[in-house]
Amino acid sequence: MPIQSRVSLSVLGLLCVLAVLVAAVAVPAGANPLDDENPCTDDADTASAHSVEVDGQQATGVVAFPDTDPSALVVFAHGYGHTSASWVDHARRTADQLGAAAVAMDYRGTEDVDGTVRGWWVAEGAADLIAAARDLEARCGGFDTIVLFGVSMGGNASGLAVAAQPTRNDGSTPLFDWWFNLEGATNVIETYQGARVLAPANTFAANARADIEAEMGGTFEEVPEVYAEHAVVNRVDDIAASGVKGVYMAHAAEDGLVPINQSIELDALLTEAGVPSTLDVFTTRDGGEGGTTLSGYSGQDVSPLAGHATETSTTHVVMRAGLDRLAELLEEDAPLCQGRRLHGGPVTARLGC
Repeated sequence: MPIQSRVSLSVLGLLCVLAVLVAAVAVPAGANPLDDENPCTDDADTASAHSVEVDGQQATGVVAFPDTDPSALVVFAHGYGHTSASWVDHARRTADQLGAAAVAMDYRGTEDVDGTVRGWWVAEGAADLIAAARDLEARCGGFDTIVLFGVSMGGNASGLAVAAQPTRNDGSTPLFDWWFNLEGATNVIETYQGARVLAPANTFAANARADIEAEMGGTFEEVPEVYAEHAVVNRVDDIAASGVKGVYMAHAAEDGLVPINQSIELDALLTEAGVPSTLDVFTTRDGGEGGTTLSGYSGQDVSPLAGHATETSTTHVVMRAGLDRLAELLEEDAPLCQGRRLHGGPVTARLGC
């Protein structure tokens, strides 16, 4: 498909880079909690520092283990303005409540610049996610299920990880069984074009433009093929060939950071390619926090609508849906539904799930 067909100059494209920064969560220091006798169990309800070598560099993150040998691994992919520190509590809960090992990586190149987390290192992030999954698979003696779970910019990194078609260490089985893509920024071309529009008047936009150009090695005009390669919507054939069993997506219709059109586009492309796909669309906040909404930019302080969730949340409707589906998958071995479903309004499902 032509590159330009994936480009939207809408200001909404910018919004997917204006991520809400969160306070850093302390990560216990020290070596990985892995030993010869019980390499993947931990009696303490904690997450510890984790590292793995990738392309001659050390990729860092956090890891949590349950108190019994895990049969599943969840690999979390963070968003823009975040690091693995935002996933400490999610990793702990995944280990404690679901009995799965959980890991989140920082993406090599990400740095703190005067208190602001900077970097759109999604290709590096994809490689780090793959390396972490393979490393833990080897150390833990294998997993029945490996889930890749990305949020916001993490949808870009995790989508590229699936598109790379990685395999388990034995080389015969797909590495990732399921891909969760919550409010994912899966069209980096749209993101970049939006950032350029507002960069002269907006510091976040200027940072995003610079960070994306650093990842791509130049502007869109200079290296359009690199931008195209990094856009997950252009990699659907690779995702289909990866062997992934299915994709779960959740997105708020009023998302003020990552426009919902990115998930709608990806859902349609995955379905066309024969990849089982679910897209849950949420209109109202359903008792949780609202997040960043489109209407909020017009000065509406209180809204019943759901917007973009911060990835540390467990109560925002989008994050709650993703975490609930993860629990159903791992605890009940419940298959992911297929279809596009609207919550807070009439429900439409392609396959009646």
